[in-house]
Amino acid sequence: MSVLKNITGSLLIDARAVFLNGAGLGSGEDRNKVIPKAFSEKVNGKFEKVPYVSAQAWRRWLRNTTNEENNWAPSDLQAIDQSAKGSTSKISTYLNPVDYPEDDLFGYMRSGKGNEESVQRTSPFKTSILKGIQGKRVMNTDEAFVHLKEGTPLPYSTEFYSTHLEGFFNLEYYRLGIYDNLGSHVELAKEFVDEYKDQLETSPIGKFERHSLKDAGQKRNQRAAGLLKGLAHLRGGAKMAAFGADVSPKVLILAGMECANPIFNDLFEGNGIKPALKIEALLEIIEDYKSKLSTPVYIGIRSGYLENEDLIKDLENDFIKIGSPISVTNLFIEKHLK
Repeated sequence: MSVLKNITGSLLIDARAVFLNGAGLGSGEDRNKVIPKAFSEKVNGKFEKVPYVSAQAWRRWLRNTTNEENNWAPSDLQAIDQSAKGSTSKISTYLNPVDYPEDDLFGYMRSGKGNEESVQRTSPFKTSILKGIQGKRVMNTDEAFVHLKEGTPLPYSTEFYSTHLEGFFNLEYYRLGIYDNLGSHVELAKEFVDEYKDQLETSPIGKFERHSLKDAGQKRNQRAAGLLKGLAHLRGGAKMAAFGADVSPKVLILAGMECANPIFNDLFEGNGIKPALKIEALLEIIEDYKSKLSTPVYIGIRSGYLENEDLIKDLENDFIKIGSPISVTNLFIEKHLK
């Protein structure tokens, strides 16, 4: 098998009767309606509204869940600059990937002002949006009233949806614990290079520098494992008091790869009573990328959730491992991140 440089995968979330990510108020006569994020997609010659959760939103769920599941201190957002009127104009996290795994995994940016150093670490963890799968996306409206002690009730409405949300991701595992300072592109701020010099190994990249944690291999495994644990236990979402939902994945696919292609995408359909995995497409992907895969493919399914669950379980062999979403995550960590 090839060298493990990336961890890629796909997830499917049960999003029936939910409102997970808001888009504000409707327009015109619908100004009293709260609406979720959605976009239009042409299906069989007609435009269909597709509910989705933005990458920004579900990445925030994942950041919070990962910190909580691993007892990691969060790298909180803070104001770093103000406008002439005194309002916040720039924000950042602590920009400290040495002490805060969240910064190492999700990246950060600080735009320098004057003589201040600019710092940018593009996120090693890359994601799609979560979007409703074809054949299983229905929009509904909840009509309600606020009853007053005096006067007529005040009507309001909330648009919500019933779907199954698919997303995919890739973690650039090889980058964790390694920070390149390449002239104008600086990943580790000078103050941290100085502060943590006893914990860093510095090597040249031409006339520039690479700073690596001395225990980068161990930290890389711990942080990647912590992220996968957060993913398997994912929680979050808007309007949970009225439209409560369990957003932990009901299907989770994981594999280690040499390349950074997020290959496990567009793998679910909703033509039956339940969603289904596109088995032929999955097998074709595995065959096409066999030389790039550095681990078996792990498929976690919540029992009773998929239409073709029994056919998927029949796929199990030395190169395809089947279990629940949490059990395959734990097995992946045990086999490849220890």
